[in-house]
Amino acid sequence: MFKTNPKYTAIYHIVIWSLLFGCIFLWRSWNHGMREKHVPDGMVALIGLPYMALFYIHAYWLMPAYLFQKRRTAYILLIIASLLVVVLIAGFIFYAAGLPPAGVTYFQSTVKRIFPGLFILMASASVGAFRENFRLERLRKVQETEYLRTELSFLRGQVNPHFMLNVLNSMALLARRKSDVLEPVLLELARLMNYMLYDAGNQKISLEDEIAYLRAYIDLQLLRFGDDVKVRFDTPEQIPPRCIEPMLFIPLVENAFKHGVAIGQRASIQITIAVSGEKLKFTCVNTDYSAIKKMEMNISGIGLENVKRRLELVYPGKHQLIINKENGKFMVNLEIDLS
Repeated sequence: MFKTNPKYTAIYHIVIWSLLFGCIFLWRSWNHGMREKHVPDGMVALIGLPYMALFYIHAYWLMPAYLFQKRRTAYILLIIASLLVVVLIAGFIFYAAGLPPAGVTYFQSTVKRIFPGLFILMASASVGAFRENFRLERLRKVQETEYLRTELSFLRGQVNPHFMLNVLNSMALLARRKSDVLEPVLLELARLMNYMLYDAGNQKISLEDEIAYLRAYIDLQLLRFGDDVKVRFDTPEQIPPRCIEPMLFIPLVENAFKHGVAIGQRASIQITIAVSGEKLKFTCVNTDYSAIKKMEMNISGIGLENVKRRLELVYPGKHQLIINKENGKFMVNLEIDLS
């Protein structure tokens, strides 16, 4: 549906009335045959005023208030009544001005006014239908936007409990071991919670802040796993001023630690973030111990499905997510067009 523009609306009404009065000026001598007097231009305009009122009353009141509200009986009755009032007024103006020739009654003069009235009703019906379609389309877009906003909010909120579940499990393990790193883990967790509470609620966040959040999360995991896992995190030396969806990468990094690290096994995780113009590339390659940990080969879970849906909502048609699993490696490649 085309977006209404006041300029185009004004042009439409000017064209409609120019055509109408043009037809009346051309056919004005036809009303009662060749014997009828010439109808002055001013009188044509005066007779046209009731029809103009009928046009706007029908398109802007009767159709929205009755037809589109399923009050069809009242709509039909009001249409008939409005048409009768208009033709009676137009016929009276025509007759009172002494334009009909001798012998032509007021009733005969009035009947001739019905056909222009029917034309006006059809023309105004097209305007009323267009306005209603535009209103419904606009309402649909508002509802769709609100639905997507609600769904996106839900998906963002889903990341926090998922993240907290993993962190609390790690902390419980450290507590059982009576590890000295428990206190640093708690401090790092407080730092991450501050980010989630005050920054991640924004519609967009700077790439620099998102990278800092990822570093803090990786540091937290390294406190847990120590030398059991080697992590390489490559980012641009100068992070460009770009904004992205907050907490978009964290489920992917979580997934790498969750499925790529096993006690007693050598594990490695390599994460790369690169920016070229408006293109952002995120790559994560980790060892795959899902079989050892008796997990499904098709790793979907909350995290990855969450990321997929958020990408569809925030970057529709502007992203590519490729997930592969081969040679003991789990690979995630994500490319986003930030323009």
